[in-house]
Amino acid sequence: MTSRLLLTGLLLLATTGCSQLLLRQTCVGLSKNVNYCLAPLPVPAKALRETNDAPKPQRAAKAPNTPAPESRSQTQKVSIDIDGKRHELLSELELNQQQLSVVGLAPLGQPLFDVSFDGNRLASEQSVLLGDNFRAEYLVALLQLIYWPEGQLNAALAGGQVQEQACEQGRCRSLISAEEGELVHISYSHPDPWRARITLNIPAAKLTLKITPLA
Repeated sequence: MTSRLLLTGLLLLATTGCSQLLLRQTCVGLSKNVNYCLAPLPVPAKALRETNDAPKPQRAAKAPNTPAPESRSQTQKVSIDIDGKRHELLSELELNQQQLSVVGLAPLGQPLFDVSFDGNRLASEQSVLLGDNFRAEYLVALLQLIYWPEGQLNAALAGGQVQEQACEQGRCRSLISAEEGELVHISYSHPDPWRARITLNIPAAKLTLKITPLA
């Protein structure tokens, strides 16, 4: 499964050798019926205008669909549990009007990958030890599902829809397909995702991704 390919690459927490720079595609298949093309970078708040052309289903406890600020920089602890096996790494995530960049580090600090997306071009500099299993496009797609405004995500989705869901946590959202049901479930400990501990579940892949902001 495509999600498993992404996480298989992230699990190779070894010392890095030579690295390679790769240009990646920006459209990915998230399931049999759902495709996603990476959404543009969030625009400044003053320039964003939500579109209300499409009818919206009734839903509960929705946090304000605010745009991402003009810049973010965050160190994160990332825990990956796939089919009962847990692994951890550190992530340095930066987002501004020019690009999204993500640097992955092994627990002892060795660099594993450096991914950048400028809204059109996706590039990945990664350890050759990761091989072809590490797919930067899926990493960025999951990060966008977590942090991007709902309207931007749905404009970039085909065959599925992101919806806010009622839950006991501070906030929840799901990626839903009419044919396949809930594909991805994301819960946040705080309404602001940049301040939240985040858990992303992909049940079909037996995959749980947890992100804890450190700084």
